[in-house]
Amino acid sequence: MKHTNTYTEDGYEVYGGELVESIPAKRSLSTMLTSHAGSLMLQDAMLHAANDHCRAMLAQAALEHTGSLAVMTTRLSSIAPQGRKYYEEVLKAYAEKAAMSVERW
Repeated sequence: MKHTNTYTEDGYEVYGGELVESIPAKRSLSTMLTSHAGSLMLQDAMLHAANDHCRAMLAQAALEHTGSLAVMTTRLSSIAPQGRKYYEEVLKAYAEKAAMSVERW
């Protein structure tokens, strides 16, 4: 086995090898969310998702109720035709207010 002298005249040891650059830290979702800005982004996204869900539920309920009232208007009109004008007015009033609520949301 051959031993090579790795010491210089100054007494310092000389090391050989290749230079390897360190890998930069990866930005992961968990790292981002632990920061204040990441936390605010998550809160904002959750707020938008909840808002969208509520808007969809409101629209769905308005459509379902308007449809039910329309069916009821038709049914009542066949049973008591003299009230048709009033049934249709009630349906129209409900539908307009429901549409305005969905629009405002």
